[in-house]
Amino acid sequence: MKIGIFDHMQKNDRPDLSYADLYARHLEIVEFIDQAGMDFYFVAEHHFDLGFSECSSPGTIIAAASQRTKRIRLGPLVYVLPLWHPVKVAEEVAMLDNLTGGRLECGIGSGIGKYSFPAFNASWDDKQEVTWEAYRIIKGVWANPHFDYQGKFFKVKGAELSIPLVQKPHPPFWMPTRSPESVAAAATEGFSTVQWCPPKMDVVREIFDYYREVRHRAKPQALEPHIALMREIYVAESDRQALEESKEHWIYFWNRVGGGRAYGGYANENLASITREERKKELLDADFSIRDNSFICGSPETVTRQIKEIAAQAGADCFLGEFTFGALEHDKVMKSLRLFTEQVMPELKKFETDALNYPNNGYRVWLKPLP
Repeated sequence: MKIGIFDHMQKNDRPDLSYADLYARHLEIVEFIDQAGMDFYFVAEHHFDLGFSECSSPGTIIAAASQRTKRIRLGPLVYVLPLWHPVKVAEEVAMLDNLTGGRLECGIGSGIGKYSFPAFNASWDDKQEVTWEAYRIIKGVWANPHFDYQGKFFKVKGAELSIPLVQKPHPPFWMPTRSPESVAAAATEGFSTVQWCPPKMDVVREIFDYYREVRHRAKPQALEPHIALMREIYVAESDRQALEESKEHWIYFWNRVGGGRAYGGYANENLASITREERKKELLDADFSIRDNSFICGSPETVTRQIKEIAAQAGADCFLGEFTFGALEHDKVMKSLRLFTEQVMPELKKFETDALNYPNNGYRVWLKPLP
């Protein structure tokens, strides 16, 4: 199993923490996990998120991290393509692929924060179409010495990429997916995919099953993609200590996610037979979330068991943990990371699932049976 970190770069309500110190702490984390042998570090892109996520430019963080690390693969998760010009993304990715020495992963998506779109004069209603047109342009710029394009949303004339990509034909793509349309598109293109809470595991399994089914039909010519699960995580010496030290931060975090504007439109009618408010109530109960494996929390033994359970249940071959959430103190985050990398990660590295060939469980909640 591959292991990595997903990072929102949360500042939350900590006026004593400067932005310079916030970024320095997170770069310290990247340096530590690189030396510890983790496989991936991903960072989000959010705008105007009032402390919940303080990374409006994931490429800036990746560039800084590239100079402090030697082996870990780095990437945005995601570039919110409706807020970017695709030629700019193509150029930036080429630079980052060189800065990282070919260690770049490229996450793309359409965005989940509707509130940020007006500032960029971007259309929320057209975001899916814009994303896929932008993707075609990015690949076109990389593949052609002189690229012209006329589409519904973009016009490109004379794009000439001067910086060659290190990875051929290009860095691996990732895409978080929720709707049947986005799952099918990601699978067809050969993207790695990732699922984060709040969907319950039966829904996650159906999403991954559909991804696998479409991929087998499409047979994309691409590197073997990853099927990843993402969870908040906290490790301490005992289950009780882990819960006591992290519970208030988990509740604070999900109050922001479930009630704030950052993820106001995240859940949709396809996700489950429960309403968003019902799911929020469940997730705000930290004890329930641990039993539900929505929150990975406990001793090294408990955390190892939790991650193996959800990976086996979903058919995933990659786990991305978010170790910084709420207002967790930095020393506790680093202690949790040390316990994880020393006692949990070695066990997970030995745990394997044939993620791309997992048996289909059938569709009952998220998607009607396919013809």
